[in-house]
Amino acid sequence: MDQLPHESLSEIQERYRSLVENLQIGIYRNTPGPKGHFLEANPAIIAMFEAKSKAEFMKHNVSDLYQNPNERQEFVKEILKKGQVKNKEINLITLKGKKIVGSVTAVMKKDKDGKIFFDGIIENITKHKKTEDELYEYRKDLETRVKSRTQELENTKEAMLNVMEDLEKAKGIIEVKNAKDEAMLASIGEGIVAVDNLGKVMIMNKVAENMLGWKTKEMLGKKITDLKLENEDGTFIPFNRRPTTRALSTGATIKVTYFFVRKDNTRFPMAITATPIKLNKKAIGLIEIIRDVTEELEIDKAKSEFVSLASHQLRTPLGIIKWYLEALNEEAYIKNAPDNVQKYFNEIFKSNERVLSLVRDLLSVSRIDQGHVKNIPKLTDVTKMVKNIADQMKILARKDDIALTLDIKNKEIPLINIDSLRLHEVIENLVTNAIVYSNPKGIVKITIDQKDDNIILSVEDHGVGISKKDQVKLFTKFFRSQNAITKNTEGSGLGLYVVKSYIDVWGGKITVKSTEGKGSTFSIRLPIKMKEGEINK
Repeated sequence: MDQLPHESLSEIQERYRSLVENLQIGIYRNTPGPKGHFLEANPAIIAMFEAKSKAEFMKHNVSDLYQNPNERQEFVKEILKKGQVKNKEINLITLKGKKIVGSVTAVMKKDKDGKIFFDGIIENITKHKKTEDELYEYRKDLETRVKSRTQELENTKEAMLNVMEDLEKAKGIIEVKNAKDEAMLASIGEGIVAVDNLGKVMIMNKVAENMLGWKTKEMLGKKITDLKLENEDGTFIPFNRRPTTRALSTGATIKVTYFFVRKDNTRFPMAITATPIKLNKKAIGLIEIIRDVTEELEIDKAKSEFVSLASHQLRTPLGIIKWYLEALNEEAYIKNAPDNVQKYFNEIFKSNERVLSLVRDLLSVSRIDQGHVKNIPKLTDVTKMVKNIADQMKILARKDDIALTLDIKNKEIPLINIDSLRLHEVIENLVTNAIVYSNPKGIVKITIDQKDDNIILSVEDHGVGISKKDQVKLFTKFFRSQNAITKNTEGSGLGLYVVKSYIDVWGGKITVKSTEGKGSTFSIRLPIKMKEGEINK
């Protein structure tokens, strides 16, 4: 890496201050007392604990942020004894009462007067812990890779701690400081590229050089947006959609994954986090953290293939069990069996049906993730299909004392070229959900209409509803809203993910409007004339 231009102490301090304040990991300094008093904190930790301002945050003791303040005393004893702690998981609480899990790495230091203080970094791993619990079975097969990624994360944390230490030593010789700058950047396990407000490269670390295939001296002063970024299908990412452009224009942190094309035209999937550096609320540059996610995508692919294989293997014996159960049910000795025997038989049949349904959902998700969905479009009368589904679903609705109605706004909706089997699955899924999550003696209303060149289908219920917070995650894999879990403990959380995946492929759109305790309305918009690419996907 070329030597940076000669800089003054104040310029170096400002550069480090900008780096620390724009990091997404919380950095702090505090006293070692049982309660602890904050001496310094960066914006990331202030945001993490939901403080209105730095001044408000600094008023609180460190122990105020522990779910159990006694754990603060244990933490102090450990760091005083060992001199440091690494990746310690602590149950914390924000100033607004939100419970979170933090991963803390800290070291004990002394100032020039011999007074002890703690320097540390903290990362909010609440979502990570939740995901870890949900995917425990998958993680067994991935332990080796996870350990490797964890080591890289530890290296990054240690490098971040060195920032404070290097800043103190910067009061000495500036030349030594520049050398430590280079060492710090080289030690971070992920690629770092710093650009100015025009997107021109100012700094690159060694990891970024190796990843991108460009040397720092080749890139200095050149625009990062001149390098090639593509979608998975090879289409070029235009200038206005580049993460650098979006982050500088909006002032927001942008996280995306694209394919980067090296000088030799080889390419790899790259996760990019572009964080603006702000001065007086204006972006004066940004830092991009880049990471090669080839291995992670391969892990996802392996996971999908495993789910597909397991589901295929399960479907056959479950189907045989269902066939034998249906055969046994036709036998007179089952029909004439004691009530408790018939009850047990029915429970076995229902349980087998639930598992079969889950296996079908897993197979659908696996095909979607691997791009193996077979789409067989044909001219389809959507109105007739909706009528048939409504007639079939009335049996389930009556069982739950639900009134199911159908309102056809337009009697002359044209045929559309679409995969009728998958469309049937989409509509049936939405109507079934509306019935299951309705309140007793409720009403489920299906409406079909045509607006411009689109077919509009909506399913409205007056059931438990969905919270605003849960609506954001509603169409993701394995997610079930809290109200849905309370109403019906069964369910895989895959149905709406499959529904949205199909609709996206057709070039359509699905939306939801919901109020807790009052019900939900799911609306589908399907283009009557689909593009050729959408028909054949």
